[in-house]
Amino acid sequence: MRNKFLLLFLFIFIIGYCQEIKIGLALSGGAALGLAHIGVLKVLEREGIPISFITGNSMGSLVGGVYACGYSAFQIESIALSVNWQELFSNVLPFGSQYLPERQLRNRYFLNLNHKNFIPYLPGGLIPLQNVEFLLTKLLSRIEYYTYYDFDSLPIPYRAIAVNLRTGEKIALKKGRLTKAIRASIAIPGVFPPEIIDGEEYVDGGVKEYLPVEPLLEFTPDFIIAVVTKKKMKETGGSLIDIVSRSIEIVTEEDLEKEKKLADIVIEPDVERFSHSDFYRVKELIAVGESACQKVLPEIKEKLKDKMLFNKRNQIKKRELPSVRQIRFEGLKRTKPYLFKGRLRTVANQRLNFDDLLKDLIYLFHTNLFEEVDYRLEFINNDTCDVIFELKEKVFGFYSLGLRYDIYDNVILGLEMGEGNILGTGASLRTGFNLGNPNEIRMGLIGTRLFQFPFGYRIDGFYGSLNRSYFQENNWQGSYNIKYFGGISEIGYILGKDAFFNIGIKAEKNIYKIPFADSFPKKEWVIGPNFKIEYNNFDNLFLPKKGENFRISTLLSSKKMKANNNFLRLEIFYQRIIPLNSFALFYYSFDFGFSLLDLAFAEYFYSSGENFIGFEKEEFTTKYKNILKFGFDFKIINLFKQEDYPLYWQMIFNIGAFERLDKLSEKEIKETFHWGAGTGIKTNTPIGPLNFIFGIGNFGKKEKTKFQFITTIGREFRYKK
Repeated sequence: MRNKFLLLFLFIFIIGYCQEIKIGLALSGGAALGLAHIGVLKVLEREGIPISFITGNSMGSLVGGVYACGYSAFQIESIALSVNWQELFSNVLPFGSQYLPERQLRNRYFLNLNHKNFIPYLPGGLIPLQNVEFLLTKLLSRIEYYTYYDFDSLPIPYRAIAVNLRTGEKIALKKGRLTKAIRASIAIPGVFPPEIIDGEEYVDGGVKEYLPVEPLLEFTPDFIIAVVTKKKMKETGGSLIDIVSRSIEIVTEEDLEKEKKLADIVIEPDVERFSHSDFYRVKELIAVGESACQKVLPEIKEKLKDKMLFNKRNQIKKRELPSVRQIRFEGLKRTKPYLFKGRLRTVANQRLNFDDLLKDLIYLFHTNLFEEVDYRLEFINNDTCDVIFELKEKVFGFYSLGLRYDIYDNVILGLEMGEGNILGTGASLRTGFNLGNPNEIRMGLIGTRLFQFPFGYRIDGFYGSLNRSYFQENNWQGSYNIKYFGGISEIGYILGKDAFFNIGIKAEKNIYKIPFADSFPKKEWVIGPNFKIEYNNFDNLFLPKKGENFRISTLLSSKKMKANNNFLRLEIFYQRIIPLNSFALFYYSFDFGFSLLDLAFAEYFYSSGENFIGFEKEEFTTKYKNILKFGFDFKIINLFKQEDYPLYWQMIFNIGAFERLDKLSEKEIKETFHWGAGTGIKTNTPIGPLNFIFGIGNFGKKEKTKFQFITTIGREFRYKK
């Protein structure tokens, strides 16, 4: 009998000894500080310490959720290092994602606000997470489908922690689209908008529980590792993310200590030198996580010594993608589906393709008609589903503000207000005001889509007053004034993302007030057809680093249409910017203007100033222009360590003639040329580019050498200047 008891005891001991230990991992929030979780995962993975369950909150939810789907720590690190975090958290559409006319219109002013019934509109969060959703959809959509939208079926069972905004209840999300669960868990209140799941709004789980150890107990792990990315030292100030994140840490401090006691090992990376908004320091934060995990590694190994570790993951079985029965759109209140439906890749009666579905979501968002876009699948049976696009329309009322200063016109203020997406067509009605030079009011209708086709159109009426300077033989004679009013109507076709052409008709009356000369007309009507074609693939409209810009514009005025003069005006401009290396740019351009017959005085070509370095603005007011320009920009530093604020030292050279060259002799051609050079600095500011240039004109020529100093700041938003 004694031997039987001994054998039974030995059997129970062996079973207990051989039982595999399952490790649970809890990852805290911390915004950018949570990127240190990647470093912890790298060490655990390298040391062969398998994770059986994961809970995550905020940034821990994002890192942990992607890891639970089977991505390795190295893959997650590669994603984090390659992604543009500034664009990821930006509410500005990526440059180049819209048609060229849309980019030009959107970037005309430095400040764009929405209004609802003329009351400024503030969204649920100041920073959208649409681009984050796109990234997560790209990474996770297939694995979500293969695991039947059940987080227990992921390679590593997982929970995302969020808080129900209506009830205040903490929720461990475990079913549905993983992308939406992570998106809910990272929605820092006031910074990012809440996520809607099944009609309920959810925000960052850190509001109630900074470190989600307690939710791990659902899995009954044998060993718990908790990672806390939190600053211990007091701090003040910083960005909105810093302030709100720090506030969450303060109100959950007591709960944090309770959660830490539930863990067998607590890893606390030293993140004191970082801010919650330091996403651009991802490499350093990952290294900090690695270092912290490496320090506690001996303790982990000691506690797990002689233990068998559970090292199995759920196997993912791929299944055939469903057939799409129909496509529906939810949330459309004003927008007409014909604007975009025909351009979607996802269509009925074909197999669902998640890559095409993501492209459709990105396309819908880039129409600038929607504040948020998402999708939902409703399964009819195992191999058939409906695709529902969940669309939240923008508030279409808008205010736009422009501010500019230059040494010639002083301060110019621009204000534009209006209503977009009129009658659901995507067109906008707008009224614009300029105060300064010119003083102008402009009203019109503009659109970039006609049904689903990229047809652009514009109807404008305007009235204004403009002051100019008049020079004779490069000597200033005085200032004069032009009052103008009229209208323009254009229609055209958009050629891809970077080009368009317009044809239309212009009617404008100019009334001149020139006190120092009697030879000029008192007034002139300019009436006739116009044509413009433009190609522009610059990476930035105001401070480009690469690309080309080519445009041709013509205007034909005819007495048969009641104009005062018959004339043809042609202007051709080309510029190319070539990056020589990471800190130097070379650019060149030519600017050609030509006219036939009796060109109206208001349509003369105005050169000099920024356009022709070394000479006063409007020093050359001519019927012809031929300007060749080239220069170099050398980057000194990125201000504020931001790529959007490069500081350049610039060198500029230009040569030009302002006569019809084919009518001049060789001697006259040499005499008619003027040249100039300049140097200075330029950078970007919140209201637009800043330029300081010192220029010299006609040096080495018989005429008196000219000196020029140019200062400009702000975007050029004026329609007429």
